[in-house]
Formats: sequence, C-alpha cells, structure tokens
Amino acid sequence: MRARMQALCCSLVLVAACSPDIVPGSYLCGPDESCPENQACNGADNTCVSPSGAVPFACGSGNEVEPNNGASAAQAIADVTCAGPLIQLKGCAAGTDSEDWYGFDVPPNCGATVATIRVSYPIAFEQISLHLAATEGDAATCGVDSAPDDGFEQRCVNQNVSAGAHYTIRVARDGIGNCGGSCAYNRYTLTLQLGTP
Repeated sequence: MRARMQALCCSLVLVAACSPDIVPGSYLCGPDESCPENQACNGADNTCVSPSGAVPFACGSGNEVEPNNGASAAQAIADVTCAGPLIQLKGCAAGTDSEDWYGFDVPPNCGATVATIRVSYPIAFEQISLHLAATEGDAATCGVDSAPDDGFEQRCVNQNVSAGAHYTIRVARDGIGNCGGSCAYNRYTLTLQLGTP
C-alpha cells in the first residue's frame, strides 16, 4: 500500500523459500479489514498492526453534527459561494447511524454553476454511497481521483445546480464490504465546491 515493504528476498544459487518480514504499521488495511499474515486491522486508523496492538473501530474527531439522519434534519453547510473555496466535513457512519444528510443553498446571484461533491473513505470498512437530491441514482466511483493502492476510495457527483435552489446530500453505508456485518461502519471526508461549468 502507501508504505513500501522494507524486506529483501534472496534468491541465490541455493533453492530456498523466502518470505518478507512485513513491519506492523507499514500497510493500510485492505477490503474487509484484510491485512498480511499475523497482523490485524487497527480500527482507530485502518492500519495493519500486531493483533495485540489492534483497537476497535472509532469514529475519531469530525465536524458532523447529529442528528442529521434524514433530509428534514440535514446539517446545514454554511459559507457556500458561487465560485468559492473547497468546503470539507468529516463524518462517521457507525452503529445504527447508517446515513448522514447535509444541505446547502446555491446563492441566488450565481450564474451557471456546477456542484462538485466527493466522499472519501477507507476501503477497510463498509463502502459509502453518495447521492445529491434531484440527480438520478448514486454517484459513480471517481477513478481519476482515487489511486488503487492508497487505501481509500472516492465517490463523486458533478452536477449542474440552479441559483437560489436548496440541495441535500446523502452519505450512507451501502452494505458492501462490511466483513459479513462485523465491520459495518466507516469514517469519511465529504467535500463540496461550487464552480462554473
């Protein structure tokens, strides 16, 4: 994964089996909390560590405000401007909290505007879906923005939005990659930016 394996394998004239020594903490967990042999997925930071050092999953700090479990209770995203800076929110979907909703208003003075919304989450735990109200279906995986070996996946929406309109964003666990139910949770980073097409 992101860290490089710090072991050398020898292959000299003699026929010998050789296995790498994978240092705990050098890999991010793979799908379904997968790790190299004799290591376990650490729930606090989704890295592979020695089994004795692994701790349960924890949401960590974020700026999500509960309750935000439906469109009518969507957490308001403030300071949205027509062609403004990237807005970032960190949230968590764990336990019975399987979805989070966010709402934003497109300023009435905007011209042609596109909302670019992305959610990034560790591949170690349950996958996350992303949906912007008034779009057809959930967002597709962002192949260009998501390196296959960085331990994270992204989903994205790039959608034309109307000046003066209100939109809601749904971020939810989707039931895939949840270790048969034993890792049915995940942390995520949600970003929103308005810009011109």
